[in-house]
Amino acid sequence: MFTTFNAASTSRDDVVSTDPPGTTRQTRQSGQNRPVQTPPSRPSSPSAIRPKRHQVARACDWCRVNRIKCDTDRPCHNCQSRGGQCSNTGKSEVRSLAAATKDIERLKARVQELETELRRQSTHTPLRSSPSSSASPLAVILDPLEEQQRDRRQWGGVWTTGSRPDQPQFSGPSSSSYYLHRLASHMSFVLELPDVDHRMQPNAASRFFAGPTTTRADFSEEDMTAPEGQTACENLSRAQEDYFLGLFWQSYHCTMPILNEADFREHYESLWATPGPIRATSRKPSPLVDIILALCMQYGMTFVPRNDASHAFSAGFDSNDSTIAGRGLYRRCQTLLSGHIENPSILTLQCRIFSAIYLRDASFLNMAHNILAVAIRTAHTLGLHQEPPDHLPQAQRELRRRLWWAVYSLESKACMALGRPWLAEISKVKCHLPTDDHELALVSGPSFTSTLEDITWLTYHIQCVKLTVAARAVHVAFEKKCEQVFNTTGKDTFYGNPQSLETLAAFLSQNLQCIRTWVQNVPDTLKTQRKGGGEPFSIDRSEMEVDLIAPIWLQRQRLLLELLYHCLITNLYRPFICFSNESSSSTPLADGNSISCVNHAIVSTNIIFQVLSSTDVLNGWHEAYQFQWNATLSLVGFLFANPVCPPTPTARKTLDRAIDVFDMFRHNFCVAASATNVTRDLAAKVDSFIDRFRAGSTSSSTSSQQISTMPTPTASGQDPFANNDSAGLGVMPQMDFGDVSLLTQSALSDGKAFGFPVDSFSGFEWNLMDGNGIDGDLWPPMVDG
Repeated sequence: MFTTFNAASTSRDDVVSTDPPGTTRQTRQSGQNRPVQTPPSRPSSPSAIRPKRHQVARACDWCRVNRIKCDTDRPCHNCQSRGGQCSNTGKSEVRSLAAATKDIERLKARVQELETELRRQSTHTPLRSSPSSSASPLAVILDPLEEQQRDRRQWGGVWTTGSRPDQPQFSGPSSSSYYLHRLASHMSFVLELPDVDHRMQPNAASRFFAGPTTTRADFSEEDMTAPEGQTACENLSRAQEDYFLGLFWQSYHCTMPILNEADFREHYESLWATPGPIRATSRKPSPLVDIILALCMQYGMTFVPRNDASHAFSAGFDSNDSTIAGRGLYRRCQTLLSGHIENPSILTLQCRIFSAIYLRDASFLNMAHNILAVAIRTAHTLGLHQEPPDHLPQAQRELRRRLWWAVYSLESKACMALGRPWLAEISKVKCHLPTDDHELALVSGPSFTSTLEDITWLTYHIQCVKLTVAARAVHVAFEKKCEQVFNTTGKDTFYGNPQSLETLAAFLSQNLQCIRTWVQNVPDTLKTQRKGGGEPFSIDRSEMEVDLIAPIWLQRQRLLLELLYHCLITNLYRPFICFSNESSSSTPLADGNSISCVNHAIVSTNIIFQVLSSTDVLNGWHEAYQFQWNATLSLVGFLFANPVCPPTPTARKTLDRAIDVFDMFRHNFCVAASATNVTRDLAAKVDSFIDRFRAGSTSSSTSSQQISTMPTPTASGQDPFANNDSAGLGVMPQMDFGDVSLLTQSALSDGKAFGFPVDSFSGFEWNLMDGNGIDGDLWPPMVDG
């Protein structure tokens, strides 16, 4: 043991020093440190091994600053000698301004990386994390308001005034109110007429009454509690009710198939049953029968002439107008439904859907939207957004599917019409689309017998749902894309920015592919054929070949489906009708979308005019009137935005045809008579503006945007949707306005917001919105199911 100790001591003393010759180093002996002078080393022999020099990985802070040699001891010899603190923080000092700037940029980049990682983790981290993840120092705390507080730009809307000026209402950028606000502001500026808004509003029931159940011409707080002024329920005889119910099967039932005809007839008969041989003189109350009768009275009373010839041409509104006929039955239905809120049933949802349609056609859009919100919650309560249980009969399962997709489609149209958020999200829907096989169609509607092989009377509803789902998907995509563009440009609008206009125009055209696919898949039996080889669902303006031998329900379905298509496409393109052009840059894609908008409006007007002139299929049909009003607004806006453009002459002639359509509708309801006067006044303003433009007498600060580039027409026989931008333009007459210099219009001044009550959930106007396009997996699985 001692030998080992001595050997170790000897070897330590004999260690060859690695310090440079003549340097001093510290050695420890008997617990004390003493300096030892290292003797100069002698050159070693060639055979001797040169020891490796000990190096310090990092000098202490004091030695590094003074640029002197440090050692591995802590504290080091230099710090011991000076009696100071020896530290080594590992921080590199900045010796120049360039290095400091580079270091700051590096740190900023690192901070941004960490913030991005935190946001990503907070987005994907579930609310309930495992113990190990919660204990981790990198665990992210969920911020409930992060999405709301995020700095992002969105397309704003407009505040409108309804029957209560002290309570403004918000309408989003996809609403007709927003579009008309832009149009009226432009008209006021270029025509130097400060108050044009009230001349653009047809007289509808919502402008005169607080609701369909009151005859009060103004709204007060008393209407919320007092029953005075409210209409009593109509007392109809059995024969009268049978007459109006007979209208239902060929009108609303074939377009909104949410009833089983046999079950309803059985339910209706039970309401008249009495225990004895005496026949009942009145039926028992039923909310479903009441709302269906109210709908049929609203539709049926349009066939009754409006008092006399002079009254038929009056635009004045009174409580006897057909749009609010049956309001007493509507009121009783709502009273009966008040006891169904906690425990709703399928009948409850059916009543909510028909109530929303009644309010929509009566022009009470906010009330209809609220009813649809209750209907969506009722459907959620009943679990209709899920696949029906397997134990239910096939007929009931299909009825539940039709109910869900009916309320989903109506709510989608309502939200896009008013520019407000949805309640039903497609990502939460597990219910497949309904089927339309012949056996099921016979059970659901035995009155609709047909020998057609490729469709049944239920096919129309499925095609409408598919079209609405596709349009909503484009709407959402365009909305998100607009938000992305706004965040990039730092502005909350794309008007006046040619690059943003072209970006969004290209995005919209690309994402309309899902609707093009829908057009290609529509059965030929559901299309109204054209004369001269024209294509249905196109803008070739060919005359329709109406099949008068076909059942009335099939004729109506064909027409309404195509009108719905043209209306949706019109509104998809309408944001690109620009009333200001602050840059001389060319915007061919945006201009092409503007032309497509007016082309679809022209076709819609031609269809309605031909049908009303030659058939009775759409007589008194409120939705057809709403389609026409929607097309008229697009025509007027295009004419004011493009006074010098190849489609301008045709658009102006079509505006006169729209007046003829309203003239035919005016015998059915007074809102059409008012729309006739409004459209005539707008047409006169259009002529005045074009005349001033032609004469070069417009204000020096005023001009109108001119279409810069016309899309190249495509060959016939291709997809009719693909050549929407060009079909028929080659034969349009050119307008020769002479050498007119177009001057740049200044930005639109903020005008007063105003409401436009005549609108439709079928004819919604939009601006849309996404950055990633339409997800191809969004809804085809439900279609296949």
